[in-house]
Amino acid sequence: MKNKNLIIFLIVGAVVLVGGGFLVLSGNKKAEPVVDQAPLEDQISIIKPEDIGLTLTASSDNRKVILEVKKTEGLAGLDYELSYTSKGDIPRGVIGHIDVRQPGQLVKQEITLGTCSDVCHYDEDVSDIKVILKVAKADGTVSQVEKSLEL
Repeated sequence: MKNKNLIIFLIVGAVVLVGGGFLVLSGNKKAEPVVDQAPLEDQISIIKPEDIGLTLTASSDNRKVILEVKKTEGLAGLDYELSYTSKGDIPRGVIGHIDVRQPGQLVKQEITLGTCSDVCHYDEDVSDIKVILKVAKADGTVSQVEKSLEL
């Protein structure tokens, strides 16, 4: 009887040890973060400037860049990043957003090459002008387009 109780005690102890060890080990595992495996290039399609009628022109005094998008049907908004180099090879840039309020109509944005508050201070010897547009479409997709301008 004594041996029988000892065997039962050992079996119950072993089960408790194994079960407790399993709980401790499984509780220490950290949840693996879910990582989207699709590359960014697959999520944002690249389009040509002609697809949206994108043009970049310089103002007559070369102090502003005029960004125009002629094909706005199906577009909801545009985020732009204009980068350029000014006198002394100083990298400069401007970011902004344009709501497409009336799809199908021309969108035009004048972007100052410099800073303005009460008075504008324009950058000199501007070169390497490039715009990157994130095009948000009405169907929820996003595309990207790039265009450069030489002065």
